[in-house]
Amino acid sequence: MKKSILSLITGLILFFIPFNVLAHGTEEHAGEEITNYWNYGIAASLLIVVIFLVLFVLVKSKMKKLNLKTKDNREKRNSLSKQSTIYKWVLIVSLLSVIPLVIFANVNKEEKITFKHIHGLGYTSDGEELYVPAHDGLRVYKDGSWTNPKEGDNHDYMGFSMFSDGFFSSGHPAPGSDLANPLGIVKSTDKGKTLEQLGLYGEIDFHGMTVGYDTREIYVFNPSENSQMDQTGFYYSVDEAKTWTQSELKGLQGKAIGLAAHPTKQGIVTIGTNQGIFLSDNYGNSFKKLPVSGAVSAVSFDHQNNLLIATESNVAKLLQLNLSTNEINELSIPDLKDDVITYVKQNPAHNNELVFATKKRDIYFSHDEGETWEQSVDEGIAITH
Repeated sequence: MKKSILSLITGLILFFIPFNVLAHGTEEHAGEEITNYWNYGIAASLLIVVIFLVLFVLVKSKMKKLNLKTKDNREKRNSLSKQSTIYKWVLIVSLLSVIPLVIFANVNKEEKITFKHIHGLGYTSDGEELYVPAHDGLRVYKDGSWTNPKEGDNHDYMGFSMFSDGFFSSGHPAPGSDLANPLGIVKSTDKGKTLEQLGLYGEIDFHGMTVGYDTREIYVFNPSENSQMDQTGFYYSVDEAKTWTQSELKGLQGKAIGLAAHPTKQGIVTIGTNQGIFLSDNYGNSFKKLPVSGAVSAVSFDHQNNLLIATESNVAKLLQLNLSTNEINELSIPDLKDDVITYVKQNPAHNNELVFATKKRDIYFSHDEGETWEQSVDEGIAITH
C-alpha cells in the first residue's frame, strides 16, 4: 500500500514537471530550433498514463487468476483491489489533466524566430519589409516584429541581393525540393513563393554576389569553371545572367570580403578587402583605393551616393563615406566587443533607417541615421517586446 501511494506521488510530481526542466543544459544553441517545453510536459504526461494503464491491466489480470476459496488469496485479492483503485484514479486524474495542458500549450505557444545563419539583408522598395536569408528560408521583419513566411520552400539562399521588384540569389534548394542543387542564379518577384531560374542552374553556388538595386547588374566571384565562365575570377552580367564578362580587377589589393553594386549608376561596384575599400566605375576592370584604413567586414551603397563601410581593426566601426567629397562620418554603434558587422543596409524608402547584422547573428536597427540603435535579434534569436 505504501509503495502504491509513493508511486502515485512520484507520478504526479513527474506529471507537472516537463522533462527538459529536469535535464542539464536546457538552453538551445543559438540559431537552432527552439522547442516549446510544454510539448515535453505533454509527452511526459502521456507516458505516465501509459505506465499506469499497464499497471492497472496487470493488477486486474492477477486478480482474475486468484482462487477465492482460500483466505490468503482473498487477502491478496483485497490488496490488489486497493492497488487497482489507486491506479484507476491516477489514470482518471492524468487523463483529465492532459486536456487543459494541451489547451494551455496551444493557446500560449509563442513561435520563436531563429536564424541559423545570416546570408544577407534587403529591404522591399516600399521600405515596409526587411528580408533576411537564414540558411533555412527567409525571415521577414515588418511593423516591429519578425515572421517566418509559410509560403515558398525554405531554401538555403546564398549571395542574396534584394532589388526594386524582388530578389536575386544563389544557394541550395530546401530538403525535399524538386529543384536542382545548386541553384545557380535565381530571381523571385513574389517574395520567394516562386523562383525563376536565370542561369548556371544545377552548376554552381555563388557566395560572393551582389546586384544593383535599380540597375539589376549582377556581380559575382566565380569559384570554379562552369559552362559560362571558363575560369575563376570576378564577373558581371547586365542581362540577368544570360551572358557574362570577366573583369580585370586592376588596382584591387588584399583578400576580398564584401562587395556591393551601386543602386542606380551602371558599372559602379565596390569591394571591401582586408586592406581597405576599393571602388570601380568601369565594371570592376580597375579600382581605386578609398581613404579608409583597416580591414573591411561589410560594405553597401545607401541611396544618397554614400558608402556604408564596416571595419574590424581593433574595434568594430561603421563609417559613412560620401563618394562626392570623400568625407567620412563615423556612426555611433553599440559596443560589439569581439563581434563584427557582416551586413549593413539603408532603408530605400525611409533614409533615416539603417540595419546591420553581425557575425554572432545579432541584428540592430537605427531609426535616426545611426544616432541610436535597438537590438532586434540576439545570437540568432529574435527578441520579443
